[in-house]
Amino acid sequence: MEIRRLHANLNDFNDGVFEISGDEFNYAVKVLRQKQGFSVIVNVGDGYDHIGVITEIKKDRLCVKVSEKVENPATPKNKITLYQGSCKLGKNDFIVQKAVELGVSRVVFFTSDFVVEKDVNLERLNKIAKEALKQCDRADEVTVELSTFDNAVNAAENGIIFFEGDCDLSVNEIPSDVKSYFVGSEGGFSEKEISLAKEKGIKTVSLGKRILRAETASVVATTLVQLKTGGLL
Repeated sequence: MEIRRLHANLNDFNDGVFEISGDEFNYAVKVLRQKQGFSVIVNVGDGYDHIGVITEIKKDRLCVKVSEKVENPATPKNKITLYQGSCKLGKNDFIVQKAVELGVSRVVFFTSDFVVEKDVNLERLNKIAKEALKQCDRADEVTVELSTFDNAVNAAENGIIFFEGDCDLSVNEIPSDVKSYFVGSEGGFSEKEISLAKEKGIKTVSLGKRILRAETASVVATTLVQLKTGGLL
């Protein structure tokens, strides 16, 4: 039988037992059909799998007695941030899901000159991130945030920006120490924004001669960055 994963908070842990309630309790009992005596893995965002057995199921909570704590192999070693221009028509959902599956640790949507969709539902996107963490067996946390392009550029560490114009680097020249990268919305970046990024030491990178959809470009960029930084190995 497949061992299922449940999420909890460290505050729910006492004397070797997790008490899981709320939405996660409903998910475990009503969706996963977990029962007393079933083995489960509890994740709390610390990069470890807390392995145990369901010892009790109450009306609104269940108890998991932990027997072992092991390092989670799917948790990324490098903390990478995706700065993403906000997209429309539900594309942000897809972008978050795939970024988490590919090992990104933080997603920051930004508004900019050519961004059309400025209404970003952070509560929904953080929920999607949490579900994606379960799907790919990660045991860390991913946060989804909102910023302006200017603030994002100022905050970015060891950053690159994927751009369709003349660029500083090819994909083969992406540095191995990249910690953040920028991908534009459907409208891309303005020349003013590219100039600002370069002033902050952020180099432009080309994704080739094909015109990609914004959500496709995001997945390709994430894959390339993870490959270059060792996140796919």
